[in-house]
Formats: sequence, C-alpha cells, structure tokens
Amino acid sequence: MKCYFRSFDVGPGDCNVIRLVKDNGDQYVIMVDCGNYTPSVKEYLHDTLNNHIDLLIATHIDGDHIQGTARMLQEHENLTIGEIWYNCYGRANQSEPVALNEQQKNIILQIQKSLPLEFDAINYREISATQGKTLAEVILSNDAYKSVWKLGNITTNTASYDIPGGWGRIVFLSPQQEALLEIEKKFKKAFNKYFMRVWNDSIEHGETLQELLVRLVDSFQDQSHVKSISAHQEPTYDANFIREQAKDEDADKSDTNYSSIAFMLECGEHKIAMLGDAYASTIIDAVDAKYTAVPKPIACDAIKVPHHGSNGNNSKMLYERISSHRYYIPGGREENYPTWGTLGRIAESHKDETTKIVVFSHPCTITQKMNGLSEKVQRELGIETAITEKEYELFEW
Repeated sequence: MKCYFRSFDVGPGDCNVIRLVKDNGDQYVIMVDCGNYTPSVKEYLHDTLNNHIDLLIATHIDGDHIQGTARMLQEHENLTIGEIWYNCYGRANQSEPVALNEQQKNIILQIQKSLPLEFDAINYREISATQGKTLAEVILSNDAYKSVWKLGNITTNTASYDIPGGWGRIVFLSPQQEALLEIEKKFKKAFNKYFMRVWNDSIEHGETLQELLVRLVDSFQDQSHVKSISAHQEPTYDANFIREQAKDEDADKSDTNYSSIAFMLECGEHKIAMLGDAYASTIIDAVDAKYTAVPKPIACDAIKVPHHGSNGNNSKMLYERISSHRYYIPGGREENYPTWGTLGRIAESHKDETTKIVVFSHPCTITQKMNGLSEKVQRELGIETAITEKEYELFEW
C-alpha cells in the first residue's frame, strides 16, 4: 500500500487529503477540513477520489476550516461520504427537541446573513462575503450525510479508531474535554443574550445555533496578538535572523482553536501528525500520555503544522515530542502567519544530514518570502521550501 498527501490552496485556511491506496487500486480517503471549495478541490474529488470520501473530518468551528466543506456538501454532485467527524453541541444531546418560535427563527436568519463566508481566526475579522447555511445545517438537511455524522464528541479521552479494512488507526491528540466545555459556555451565554431566553438542552437546531453563535461572538472580538515585523525596517532574512525568531514563542488564547481535533494517523510503523489548529500544550500532553513507551521525538513521515504556523501553537517543546523531514503549512496571511519563528523551530529541531522539506499551500507575502530564501540560507538551516498543491507520495508499506 502507498500513502499520498495533498494540501490545497484554499486561501488562509486548511484543506488536506490523505489517500491510502492498495496495489489493486482500492483506496481509503481522509479529508481534513475544507476552508474553501475551489476548482482544484472539485476536480480532485471528481477525477482522483471518484466522488467519494471515506472519512471527512472538520477539526473545529472556524470558518477558514469548514465553510468550504458546507459548500462542497451542497454543490458537489454524486458525492458520497463514509463517515463525518465534527464536534458540535447537539451531537452529544439527542433528547426530544423543543421548537423555536417564529421570532427566534428570524433571529437565526439575521445572524446567518451577518456572518462572513470566511473568517480570519488569527485576527478576528471578516474577510469576505456573507455565508449561506452552516456546516451543521447542511449535514442535517441531507439524510445520507446525517446518518454518517458521528454521534458524541471526539476528545483526547476517545479510544483510538481502528480504520475498517486494516488501513491503520487514528490516535486522538486534541481536544481536551475542557475545551469543548469552554465552547459550550460561550455558546449558551450568546444564546441567552441574543434570544433573551435561557438555553434549554432540548431546544431544536442546537448544532446550527452553536456554530452560528460562536462564530458571531468571535467576529466581534479583538483578540489578535500576532506580532508582525515592522514595515519601517526590513530585516535581513539570513539564518541568524530565523534562529533568533525561533526563540519568540507565544500562547494561543482562542477557545475555538483549543477545541480543534488533532490526531496521529498510524499505518504500520508509519505516522502522520495532523494537528489542526490545536494548542501545542494539548498535543504535548496527549503524546506523553499515549506514547509512553515510544522514544521521543516520535518520527513522523509528515507533520501538518498546527494553526497555519503561528507562534502561539508551535513550540520548541512540541518539536521535541514529534519530528519529521516533511512539514505542511496550509494557509497564510500577509506578514502575519506562518511566522519566521515557526520556520526557525522546524529548522533547528533534531537536525541531521537529511534536508527538511517545508511545503506551503498558499502564496501570500510571508510564504513567498520564506520560499525566496537563498539557497545558501536554506542549506545552512537544512531546509527546502515549496509553494504547491502537488500531491506527494509519503511512504509505502
């Protein structure tokens, strides 16, 4: 069997596909997020995936990870899905729903009209046109998709998932149950405010309401703590600069990122770390708890870097737990992310004779600068970079 990986350019967000293929041509497909349903995604679904996804994972509620998924499920003809994982409030509560009145339904419609199609989860600002249905609403309005949406929430307490057919297994590294409780509190507080009614666990449309209200609250917050390089003094992008930037770590404060699903895909001795937008601390704790007998760092065939390569989610300690010679950094925005610090931490962790490949999916100001480093600087750091949507073969087993 062979494993292929493709990271799509969907703008500032994520869309990643793992394709496991047997010698006879049978394949098992995992799609993780879709921030924008682009022509490239559509073509790949049709031509390579034969309009079928075995496991569709929406890591968390932010629009730059799920809005394209909603469009894909609505617009892609003849699409079939084996299973959907998406943590959402109502999936853990299946009691008889209490109907909303007409005034409350109108409130939902007004919120839907006011939310952006894409939401910049780094800078907490709207970045494009208004959206249509939520992902939860799209899934629940289609009997085929609704029937394969996993009941209950995925957390670090969830037992590892053995993929049917012997394709491998998935070990969950995020979120902690506490993270989902924080999202639930935020949701209920917003419901009480906008609907002037105390939340009742049995109120209908809980899944849609959570997605709408959490994103609504986030769109009005100003929680950005991104550090940009001053526009007044362009630094010299040499190896010393990048190593210095690697010392500048931060701490993510976004509760939606705290709730992000992250996991390790294991195929025999091979591993791929799919880290969503999860907190580095959550991933570290899970790796320490679930891989107690495995020497650190755990060697991975690829690492999907968390949170678009931000300083808040990529720490020196994280890359002391896992390592690879291939890193994928989807998304990117202006000078804000990915950060030079994350590139430096990747370059400086567990250096050996093998060059590390860093693949960016989206050509923005910062990824183009990173990709434009001179051969001398890249050689000194022990890295090579590429901006591409190309599908790579990761391993054979």
